[in-house]
Amino acid sequence: MISFFKKSLRNKLLVSFLFVGLLPFAILLGYTIFLSQTKIVNQTIKEQFYRANDVKGLIKHHITNLKKEIEFIASLDLMDDIITDDIDKRISILLSKKATDFSLDLSLFVVNNNGIVIASSHNELLLTSFKKYKKLSQNTFIEGEYLYISSQVVSSFDRTKKLGYLVLKYNLQNLTRYLSHQENIHSYIINSKTGVIVGDTQALKVDLKKEKESIITDKYVIVYERFDGVLKNSYLVYGVDKSEALKFLYEFVRFMLLISLFITVFVVVIALRYSKSIVSPIENLTKATQKITQEQDYRASLPIESEDEIATLTASFNEMVQTTANALKNLEEENKLRLKRFIQLIEVFNKIIQTQSEDECITVSIKLIQQITKRDDLVFSKVHTDNSIDLYVTDFEQNKKIYFGSITLALESFSDENEKRFYNSIATMIALQLDRIRLIRRTMAASQAKSAFISNMSHELRTPLNAIIGFSQFLIAYEDLTQDQQETVGNIESSAHYLLGMINDILDIAKIEAGKMEAHIENVDLKSVVKSSYEMLKPLADEKNLEFSLDMQEYTLQTVHTDPKMFQQIITNLLSNAIKFTQEGFVRIKLYNTKEKVCVHVQDSGIGIGKEDLEQLFSDFTQVENVMQKTHKGTGLGLSLSKKMAQILGGDVTLRSEGKGKGSQAEFCFHPEL
Repeated sequence: MISFFKKSLRNKLLVSFLFVGLLPFAILLGYTIFLSQTKIVNQTIKEQFYRANDVKGLIKHHITNLKKEIEFIASLDLMDDIITDDIDKRISILLSKKATDFSLDLSLFVVNNNGIVIASSHNELLLTSFKKYKKLSQNTFIEGEYLYISSQVVSSFDRTKKLGYLVLKYNLQNLTRYLSHQENIHSYIINSKTGVIVGDTQALKVDLKKEKESIITDKYVIVYERFDGVLKNSYLVYGVDKSEALKFLYEFVRFMLLISLFITVFVVVIALRYSKSIVSPIENLTKATQKITQEQDYRASLPIESEDEIATLTASFNEMVQTTANALKNLEEENKLRLKRFIQLIEVFNKIIQTQSEDECITVSIKLIQQITKRDDLVFSKVHTDNSIDLYVTDFEQNKKIYFGSITLALESFSDENEKRFYNSIATMIALQLDRIRLIRRTMAASQAKSAFISNMSHELRTPLNAIIGFSQFLIAYEDLTQDQQETVGNIESSAHYLLGMINDILDIAKIEAGKMEAHIENVDLKSVVKSSYEMLKPLADEKNLEFSLDMQEYTLQTVHTDPKMFQQIITNLLSNAIKFTQEGFVRIKLYNTKEKVCVHVQDSGIGIGKEDLEQLFSDFTQVENVMQKTHKGTGLGLSLSKKMAQILGGDVTLRSEGKGKGSQAEFCFHPEL
């Protein structure tokens, strides 16, 4: 069976014709039988809701018109007759005429302020007491089977004087005129509170639980929907006989079964007749295509033997073969050129990257471009010319690109856009190498200057400073000095120690930047290290009467792998900064750990830091220009050095503050090897 389709296009076409011709009918028939009933019922429900909405709209419009008519009559000057003692016949005549014009089961009457009917379209109501007088202020309300619509009557010469009410007593059975009276469609209105029904319920009694709902029974398709406004407690129920709704479906199924028989015969005849005529030209086209493919002769063309779509296909195929031949030729030439340019770019890059100076880079670049362009008159110029390679280098001081010069190509114009991109790529390579040379030269000069400075500082400053410290200590021990002299010598010693510490910090920064400072990892009990730093700095906090506390309750590790000296120096720097810049209040240190990291948190109630200055504090030799700088001496290296050491230990130091005068929080966290 499979070979029947694989080896014969004609068989495929025959089956395809039958399949395509009969499938829509089969689908339509199946859809009609199995799914259309639900669709039709759903469509019927939609139509019933549309009808219900239309009826609701008509009824609402009708009641609105009645309200407007009552308001209009109540506003007539004739209503001033209410203030007379006698029953006014003019009003009654008007109301009788209006009631007749409505042609509905209703009555119109006027009730004075005492609740007495003083004019009416029906004489039997005259001088009777209207028991529902208190409800007239509501304008509309329903009592039993009647809808009451009222409008306040005021004096025409004094709008503040209320004369009574004009009332319309409307029988709700009048609304049957808006309901359906067709044989197979049923509708009625029911008040869910009073049970009053307008219309014929037939067998459409339903349980009203929602605002709107559809219900399908064996015999009916029913929808109901709640009114709004004055009829808000009433529902409109609409229903259609189910057999009537599906009548068309049953007739359509019979028609489809009959027409399918004729369509099947017709499709078989057409399929047998045209499958052969379609396949033959395609077979000829296939044979010719195989021949062209095997011989790789894209200059060959196929004969055109008809004027139909197959002829158009053959002509298009001939054109495609010719276009393919031209495209292959152009692609081959373009690939050769691109491969050549790519190899040239690699060679240019390899040679340019080896240059060590700007002059050498330009000279080598010109020679390489001369080899590519086959021109010997290329020159480097500081002035821009047309059809040249412009070079832009980076001004590292101003952080922007500046014009460096141009290499003239001696070309009238670029042959195409790709050629222009090729030379622009060379220009980019040259500019990057020039930037590299300039940056290396700049970096080396800065590094040499820094190394010379640090070397001289280490030799020239530390030796005399140690001597000053030694002599100061000797003088302090000398007994013949007065108290003022001892204080002066003590100041000299402390200043020398401060200067020596600043030099040591600078040297540590230099070691870190040079990559010469390494961490010496060992097993460390961090509790003892933190406690040692706490006890060392506690006298400084006590001198300022600060609350100085240590919390290690959330730390659960015995030992960790880290450098104890670096760790203690970081903690000491953070604590000394907190104490230094806190005049009153507290300094709190907390050691804790999580699954991933160990942290030391230092919080103070000191002078705080502006948010815009937080990042600035981690720069070398930087202090915030405020009370900190004026009151406390320092190099501005403490936080910078702490951050760099923290990074060596695989962590970081962060600083937070809500602003000046609101204290600050410093935290050192790292990921130790347990």
